[in-house]
Amino acid sequence: MKGTLYCVGVGPGDPELLTLKALKIIRTCPVLAVPQSRTGVVTAQGILLKALDGCGVSLEDKMVIAMDFPMTRDDQVLQGAHEKAARRLQDELDQGRDVCLITLGCPTVYATSIYVHRLVHEAGYDTEIVPGVPSFCAVAAKLQQPLCEKDEALIVIPGNNAHRKELLALEGSKVIMKPSGRLAPIQEELRDLQLLDKASMIERCGLPGERVYEKAADAKETGYFAVLLVK
Repeated sequence: MKGTLYCVGVGPGDPELLTLKALKIIRTCPVLAVPQSRTGVVTAQGILLKALDGCGVSLEDKMVIAMDFPMTRDDQVLQGAHEKAARRLQDELDQGRDVCLITLGCPTVYATSIYVHRLVHEAGYDTEIVPGVPSFCAVAAKLQQPLCEKDEALIVIPGNNAHRKELLALEGSKVIMKPSGRLAPIQEELRDLQLLDKASMIERCGLPGERVYEKAADAKETGYFAVLLVK
């Protein structure tokens, strides 16, 4: 009997935001697959280790597989990496072992892991997605402000979206995810739309090195793990 692949969100960074269901799946799966960046820093695994500290769960008796998810926009490179990761997980599933593929935030929100999950699912294996707390929910909570109220729309915009300014001009609250260091053009667009004073930002929310900007105008640069809220 083949194993089941669980694609599990571990939240935005704060170990205490790991859900009970995610913890249950992690406890029971003999194989954990974790995303590894081009620098070899396994961020999601580090969060997981902190979250499991004191929970009676040890990774010593589990197989931990590092999945190479390169930080690139080259579709061919990405497709190759996803296919390689899917084949590696299928090897374990074919042996009857359940696999837990963990990802930061939620697998359903701009997560690389969902591409691997889709390939495994389309190959005929049993799969399940376990949602996690999205980064923009954690950022709003840290800033102690609602994302949206009453009939207000919420618009989630990837930082590199080609229609970013047009989306920012729409009515409603906006979330800008993963600006990847390209903050100045975003600030300029917000300034043109008279929205810069209404924008806040947190970088690495819940992670070491967290930086909070009540006013996004005060930020000079940012990294990949940043979220802007525009009210």
